[in-house]
Amino acid sequence: MKKILFFFLLIPLSMKVGFAQESSGGQPTAAPFLLIVPDARSGGMADMGVATSTDAYSQFFNPSKYAFMEGDMILGLNYTPWLRNLTNDVFLGSFSFARRINERSTWGVGMRYFSYGSMELSDATGNSMGSQNPYEVAIDGSYSLKLSENFSTAVTGRYVRSDYALADEGSDLNTFVADVGAYYQSDLMKLGKNQGIWRAGMALSNIGFNVELVENGPKSQMPTNLKLGSGYELLMDPKNSIAANVEINSLLVKDSDFGSLVYALGAEYKYNNVFALRTGYFHEAESVGNRQFATVGGGVSFKSARLDLSYLFNTSDVASPLENTLRFSLSYAFGNHNRSSSEVIDDAEVEVAETK
Repeated sequence: MKKILFFFLLIPLSMKVGFAQESSGGQPTAAPFLLIVPDARSGGMADMGVATSTDAYSQFFNPSKYAFMEGDMILGLNYTPWLRNLTNDVFLGSFSFARRINERSTWGVGMRYFSYGSMELSDATGNSMGSQNPYEVAIDGSYSLKLSENFSTAVTGRYVRSDYALADEGSDLNTFVADVGAYYQSDLMKLGKNQGIWRAGMALSNIGFNVELVENGPKSQMPTNLKLGSGYELLMDPKNSIAANVEINSLLVKDSDFGSLVYALGAEYKYNNVFALRTGYFHEAESVGNRQFATVGGGVSFKSARLDLSYLFNTSDVASPLENTLRFSLSYAFGNHNRSSSEVIDDAEVEVAETK
C-alpha cells in the first residue's frame, strides 16, 4: 500500500511540471530532479547557463566554464522552494565548489538535494502508518581543462540516489551517470565602436544505464539531456556591459520528440560587476511539457560575495511549481575576484600598448 500511495504522489508531480517530458506512449524518466535549474542567476535568465560567463554554479550546467574562472576558488549555495502554493516543505537545495589546479585546469564538486517533504501514509482502511520523508540527492565531481587560450572541455561523474523512505518495499535508486562539456570564450572583439566577448557552450548530461525505480519493476531511462548555447557580452564602457544569450536543449531518451527543441532567450546587464539585472523567456512545445514562462532577476556584490534573486512569471496553461516563488543564491570568490568590464578593457589596452 505504501508503494502505491507514494508513486501516485510522485509520478503526477514529475509529469505535471514537465520534467518527465512524456511523448504519446512514452515513460517518465528516473530522477527528473536532475533537470531542475538550482541557482537564481540562471533562473533570472530563463534557466540558461551552458554558455553564460563563468560563475560559482557552472558545476550544474557546464563545468568547462571553470577553466576560465578568475581567482583560486569559488563557492555557491542555492535554495529553491518548490510548489510553494501548495506546501512549504518541498525544496531543492544545492552547493558547488571549484578550485583552480593550475593555469589550465580546475576541479569542482557539487551536491543537489531535493526533498519531497513529509508524507503521511495510511493503509487501505485509513489507519495511519506514520510519516515518511522521501528525498533525492546527486553528488558529483568534475575536471575541466583548457585546450587552448579560448577553448576548454570537462568531464563529470555523478552519484544519484533516490530514497523514497520505503526501503522495505525495494523502492530506492542508486546509480552513476556522467557528463561531458565544452566551452569557448573569445578574446575581446571589436563591434562598431565597442568591444565584446563571444561565448559558446555544449553539455551532454546524465549519461547512464536504465534503472529500476521499483525492485523487479520496469526499467526507466536516466534524463540524458543535450544543451547548446551561445551569447555575446557587449562592453559599452568601462563600467557597463550587457550580454544576450540563446540556448536550446533536448531530452535524449527513447520516444522523446527530438524535433521539439526547448529554447530560452536571456539577457544580463552589469554595472561595474557590482549590480546586475536579468530577464529571459523560456519556451517548450506542448508535446513535450508545454512549459512557457518569463523571468526577471538581479544580483548585488559586496567585495567577494554575491547575492542573486530571481522570479518566474508563468505564461502557459500548465501550472508551474515555481509560481509566486523567489529563488536565492549566494556565492563567494576566494583570491582574485571576477573582473569588471573596466578591468577587462584596461587589460586589453595594456596588451595593445605592449604590442606597440
